[in-house]
Amino acid sequence: MPTMQRAWLGGLVVAGLSVWLGAGSGHAQPSPSRTPGQVDRLQGFSTVVINHVNDGMGTEMLPVADGDGVEAGVLVTLDLNKMQIYDQDVAVLRDGRVVDETIAAECRSDCPAAFYDAFQRNWLTAAVESTAFAVEVPARVLFAVNRELPAATLLQAAYAAAETRPVQLPQLALLVNNTRGSLRALPFFLVPPRGLELRQGSAALGLTIKVAPGQYHVSASDPRYAREHRAAGLPQLRALAREIKKHYPSKETVILVPEGGVTVRELIEVSMAVRDAFPRVVLSGGQELRTP
Repeated sequence: MPTMQRAWLGGLVVAGLSVWLGAGSGHAQPSPSRTPGQVDRLQGFSTVVINHVNDGMGTEMLPVADGDGVEAGVLVTLDLNKMQIYDQDVAVLRDGRVVDETIAAECRSDCPAAFYDAFQRNWLTAAVESTAFAVEVPARVLFAVNRELPAATLLQAAYAAAETRPVQLPQLALLVNNTRGSLRALPFFLVPPRGLELRQGSAALGLTIKVAPGQYHVSASDPRYAREHRAAGLPQLRALAREIKKHYPSKETVILVPEGGVTVRELIEVSMAVRDAFPRVVLSGGQELRTP
């Protein structure tokens, strides 16, 4: 595999599927011992995030889902009228879509220049601060997103954040409220920006759900997967995921592809519907898995 492709893929094989992601698995890992001061700082970060989101759109506008604990990172807020990195306005949105649709020439996933340039500036600033103050460049990007935001906009921002970070790809997580109203982080991954060609004889299932409003088209890359399926609602999709799991008990990854103006809320509802069977979520803006 070429060196550049290994860098994009992160060198990680998840349930037989190489996915594009940042350092680590993205799931909560056993944390090293922290001093009391470090714990205070992490708790303080969560408080800052909650206050910031409440001041902007309200935490009640976040998607509802289960997730992991919130770890510090670059905070990105996507409301229906703007995108912020930390507390700085960096792009104007209209009804949740970027106003200036100019594509960044350097962006391999064809993300908007407004997003690409904003994240590039952010990582440059972080690199300068890292050198000046002997601190690490953040390895994580947290997205606080209005649940009615078009899922395509979240994907554009996620690809822009990942493609612009130097040296190593970041971990990505979506901030959510669980059913008890507690702020959590739902990790997610990305298919490489130009798609991924599976090797001959790959054991990857490549389970993919194309999500349209109220309609779900389920397919897989594994030639043993007999046929494509369509589900007309979440209960039917949940039952189908459980049936697929019986045939592929070791697989944990599902690729979600939003279509037709699907919102982040609808995308996360699908994720939660299949979570018991396939807990590892990979998002795609249409990038494909290709078989030889």
